[in-house]
Amino acid sequence: MIVVVLAAGFVHALWNALVKSISNQSTSFALVNLGIAVTSWVAWPFVGLPRSQAWPYLLGSIVCHVGYELFLMGSYQRANFSRAYPIARGTAPLLVSLGGLVLANEHVGVAGAGGILLIVAGVVSLSYIRNSSTLDRAGAYWALATGVAIAVYTVVDGIGVRASHGTLRYAATLFALQSTLWLTSVVVRHGWRLAPDFATARTGVAAGLLSLAAYTAVLYAQTRAPLGAVSALRETGVVWAAAIGIVIFKEGKARAILVPAVVVATGIALLGLS
Repeated sequence: MIVVVLAAGFVHALWNALVKSISNQSTSFALVNLGIAVTSWVAWPFVGLPRSQAWPYLLGSIVCHVGYELFLMGSYQRANFSRAYPIARGTAPLLVSLGGLVLANEHVGVAGAGGILLIVAGVVSLSYIRNSSTLDRAGAYWALATGVAIAVYTVVDGIGVRASHGTLRYAATLFALQSTLWLTSVVVRHGWRLAPDFATARTGVAAGLLSLAAYTAVLYAQTRAPLGAVSALRETGVVWAAAIGIVIFKEGKARAILVPAVVVATGIALLGLS
């Protein structure tokens, strides 16, 4: 299960990088949701609906995911990828652990709690060990809001997918409705004027498919492991995001990620022992 969540973290960083690579963020997020919506609607008849107990969580999650995308889009419009991503993702695991404790009565033990704290410390430090002069303060606030949204939807989905008794049913329903809602709002606001070139369209849709695969894997893991542990392991993707920001977007120096990476790896080891 650890390997599945770690892989999901890498894929998540990858699709976010693809989104960031498209200069117009409104276009990029519309394309992401187009890829997700088409895939989810095609899959929905084959996987079916989740149980009725899951629907309140599904509806709440849809609202959370829409808010998450709005905040994420705002952060990418205002800050570097290698900074916005770690701030957004690094604030979530501790909040998720607290939510799992309060709402799902989950306890990860001393080693697990220490691991979560180390992972949070490592990923957040990626935002500050490099020269921060280029980080717009508004971008940091948007990224922090994104982290709160991530924490909320992670807890809601963690409980909801367990109530649904079917990961694929929950995922297909969630993404079909949420992505369709996003695309509807785009059409209402901007009409049918979205006409990117083929390369941009391919990048955006591919990002959407990767997003769908990564989060479905996370939902599956949440049915078999504590919410806080899954969230913390998933957020190790920020190490990949920092590397992508340095190598692809030329946002910093390679040595800047070494110490945080060691801290994160130590946290993973502690979680594995908990």
